[in-house]
Amino acid sequence: MGETLRDLPDGVELRVLTPHADGRGVFLEMYREEWAIGGDLIQWNAVHSAPNVLRGVHVHANHVDYLIPVAGTLVLGLYDLRTQSPTSGRSVMLEIDGAKPKAVSIPIGVCHGFYFPVPSVHVYAVSSYWDGSDEFGCRYDDPGLRLNWPSVDPLLSEKDRDACSLEEMRGRFLAHWNAHNPGKPL
Repeated sequence: MGETLRDLPDGVELRVLTPHADGRGVFLEMYREEWAIGGDLIQWNAVHSAPNVLRGVHVHANHVDYLIPVAGTLVLGLYDLRTQSPTSGRSVMLEIDGAKPKAVSIPIGVCHGFYFPVPSVHVYAVSSYWDGSDEFGCRYDDPGLRLNWPSVDPLLSEKDRDACSLEEMRGRFLAHWNAHNPGKPL
């Protein structure tokens, strides 16, 4: 997982954050409007994950994700589903330690999954209210993703365990995109 910023799918941004520590604790600036992430953030969430949990793989048609691990470790798998992207089909894995926080913005059309090898907390924001209607998922271990997760038997939600193949998800996602964005290639 020694990828560089050049390896990231087009539009994915990784921002190193600076914790300010003193004898009282730590202050962490997580977001500034001037950092423009590709959408206005309108909903913030905090997620606690047990060890060996994998969330995803999902892709969104309507919102940008902005996430920051603040405790523990996040292993982030990304796959560029966008057909018109210069990095279409690119896969990358990143490991982010909550003690050395980085913020990641994930644009529409980039699949993502989150694995937590230890108890972890991450904060994430979205650019439209989450309701699940623009979330499409596939099996985390679909070979087409080319994502080498650190666990072969992670804890999954029922939805993620029963998810379809990458190709099925791609078809559903693109049908949704084309129906809601006629003439706008992705």
